[in-house]
Amino acid sequence: MHKRLFKGYIGGIALIFCLSGLPAQEGDEATTPPPQFVTLITVKPQLKKDVWKLRIVAKAPQLPEKSRIDFLLRWRTKTLATFTIALDGSRRIDKEVELKNLKGFVAGISLNSEIAFSRQPREVILVMEKDPETYPVARSPWRQSFYRQRFDLGSPVQIEGGKKAARTFFQETLKVALSRERIFSEARKGAAAAERFQKDGSLDGAKWQAWVKAEVRDPLRTLQKQINGKKSSLEMLPQARDLGYLREVVNAVAKRSFDRSRSLYSKMGLSADPRDLSPEKIDINCRSTKSSNLQKTVERLCESQGILLTEVSS
Repeated sequence: MHKRLFKGYIGGIALIFCLSGLPAQEGDEATTPPPQFVTLITVKPQLKKDVWKLRIVAKAPQLPEKSRIDFLLRWRTKTLATFTIALDGSRRIDKEVELKNLKGFVAGISLNSEIAFSRQPREVILVMEKDPETYPVARSPWRQSFYRQRFDLGSPVQIEGGKKAARTFFQETLKVALSRERIFSEARKGAAAAERFQKDGSLDGAKWQAWVKAEVRDPLRTLQKQINGKKSSLEMLPQARDLGYLREVVNAVAKRSFDRSRSLYSKMGLSADPRDLSPEKIDINCRSTKSSNLQKTVERLCESQGILLTEVSS
């Protein structure tokens, strides 16, 4: 009995070793690492006349001459810039590329490469087709991530300055948005009490609408443009969640100016002004306009940025 068990054990081990020597099956491709064609030697950013330039030194000896390599500049999963470099006969890369659309400073940038078989010149495709073992076309595009060779755009001092600038932007924008909410509430109370915006004993719609546009909606439109402009700023990359909070606050205040203006007309027994029914050139998309939800979003943003509520509510 023991001898049979022992023989079965030995047979199982022999079978495992035999199977390990078999060629990979089609289903094994998912577990096989992708081809690593590019070796990144150095990547060095430099700011010249307010334009970021990136010098890349790399080699790809296995690729045919004229192969096109697409490079992607990323912060975490967000792609910031893309550019393509074609190999010369040396199969080495020593290029400086301009990153004109990148402004500001941020830490932790990584470089990825992508080689797509379908985007190669005809002569490169012919070479690759003759060697399917080296160039597994079915697994194209061949991607690599040089995550361990991350780099910063800017010095530690510049990056820290960017963080402080971002905090200042959040504080000042939030303060303006909340001030527009307060003055709107005060003006609405005055109008409802027949103390402001009156004509011949009733609400002067034209005067009220002109005031709301100039004192509330126009300033909010300006804030929305500034927030949209910040989306492409490098120092705002780590602040994406907080930028969303800020947009929510500004948009909610904007929407409240329309909703509560319509309710004012209803309270006065009047039909709503058409300008409150069709907002133009202003973003009123938000999750909620409830005062309690607005307050919670403000508190989340202040906590995240280390801003005191008294700094934005005075």
